[in-house]
Amino acid sequence: MSNAYDVLRDHHNVLRGLGARFRAAPVGSAERQEILDELLREFTIHMKIEDDIYYPALAAASRLIAIAHAEHRQIYDQLAVALRTPAGSPRHVEEWDSFLTVLEAHADEEERDLVPPPAPVELTEAELEELGNRMAAEMERQRNSKFEQLRVKVRARLLQAL
Repeated sequence: MSNAYDVLRDHHNVLRGLGARFRAAPVGSAERQEILDELLREFTIHMKIEDDIYYPALAAASRLIAIAHAEHRQIYDQLAVALRTPAGSPRHVEEWDSFLTVLEAHADEEERDLVPPPAPVELTEAELEELGNRMAAEMERQRNSKFEQLRVKVRARLLQAL
């Protein structure tokens, strides 16, 4: 059993941890690329569970949800810039730091503003459990799906090409 708030906080910590590992890995190394692949997969999973499961459950907090969606677009925009910056570029580390900073700031704001959401949203313990279980199940499905793994790689290539 998983409470939706715990699922979000725990996954934010996964993203933060991957960001720290990515920052510490040598630029251009195979280790850094492996961490990036995992970070992109977990990032994609996170955006999907928020957009498809968590945010719709908080529809009454529509203004905050609109802000969160705008932040998602900002994160993807910064990711595209970082993906287009070659490892040999003097701006490579700076662009990836910008992406991770935007990602971490979004997680912090979301935890502050939407975990738990403000009134009039009121979720019962049973609703939180059901929501958390759906989110955890979707995360696991995506992690184990070859199609979803391929989709993450294709999306990264498309962002890189734009």
